[in-house]
Amino acid sequence: MRKSYDKVLKLQAFQMVKEGKRIADVARELDVAEQTLPNWGKKYDQNKAFVGSGHLKP
Repeated sequence: MRKSYDKVLKLQAFQMVKEGKRIADVARELDVAEQTLPNWGKKYDQNKAFVGSGHLKP
């Protein structure tokens, strides 16, 4: 079963990485898969920041 993360956690993770923390450290601290964090960053940078429960609306 896939884990679901709320917008607050995603924004917290994104901010920690922007502040210079290593992705591996942030992922370990927040119990998130390391490869997930760059995907969240891409979505955030594309102004599609975490709509709804993680699914983008058309």
